[in-house]
Amino acid sequence: MRGVELVVGTPFLYFRDSSTLLMADLHLGFEEAASRGLYYGLRKSSGFYAVFVPRIQLKKAIDMLRFTLEYLDVKRVVVNGDLKHAFDRLLRQEKEEVVTLIKFLREMGVSEILVIRGNHDNFIKPILRKLDVEFVKALSTQANGRRILIVHGHEEVDLGGHDAVIIGHEHPSLRCFDVYRFPCFLKIPLPSGKTIIVMPATGPYHPGVIVNPNPSEYLSPLIRRLDSLESMQVVSWIDLGEIPTRSIDYFELFTLEDYVLIEKYRAGGKEFAVVEFKNYNIARAICEI
Repeated sequence: MRGVELVVGTPFLYFRDSSTLLMADLHLGFEEAASRGLYYGLRKSSGFYAVFVPRIQLKKAIDMLRFTLEYLDVKRVVVNGDLKHAFDRLLRQEKEEVVTLIKFLREMGVSEILVIRGNHDNFIKPILRKLDVEFVKALSTQANGRRILIVHGHEEVDLGGHDAVIIGHEHPSLRCFDVYRFPCFLKIPLPSGKTIIVMPATGPYHPGVIVNPNPSEYLSPLIRRLDSLESMQVVSWIDLGEIPTRSIDYFELFTLEDYVLIEKYRAGGKEFAVVEFKNYNIARAICEI
């Protein structure tokens, strides 16, 4: 979308006009919840229930933020919901890590921080108030002259005069070759001519929904009310230092403008490939071959 850029190598979006970085679904505190047997998922089960998992989510988020802030001018950071994980309480890890994250952003020169309420963000308002962080239900903004609504996506919302809505909540990932699950962005065209953009989760323990064309398989009412998702674009990225190069070489066999678009970038001493599938059926066909 014009004016909204994918930050290569991360699950973030960047609004150049307003120097705003957008991220979603960190789920800080998840590791403590898992170790204590507290399950808050909206799906039937979790492989992390009542087990110890390493506390890596905050570190990975900070690493990606540092990587991003070193080469982009970011004055404002917006978290599009689910900054924390537990529904029914404020865990010690949640409190400590929210404070650490906000302090880090301030130390990196971010002047404004805003959290959009997600369905997991209960009991967090007093902490955010003390940290001088705005806590809102939605954010209306503009990018390249287009009006954009940013909400977490767990509730129904009227797009009104907005051209697009950006949500989190789903944690979409693309399954390829029966081995990899790539976090991905979804760009869903609406009959009205407007667009839904779905962001992947920042938290690495939350791969979420496997991308498929059936709206009933998703969580957001904005998606569930649609008839089909076959025309949605799927955009993911590959760290060429982590994934075998044969994977991207395979994608490149199908690089035709009408099917798959691949662009390679270097940033922060790393090389990435951004892969854009023009619709769901193309993504499925290529990833299942």
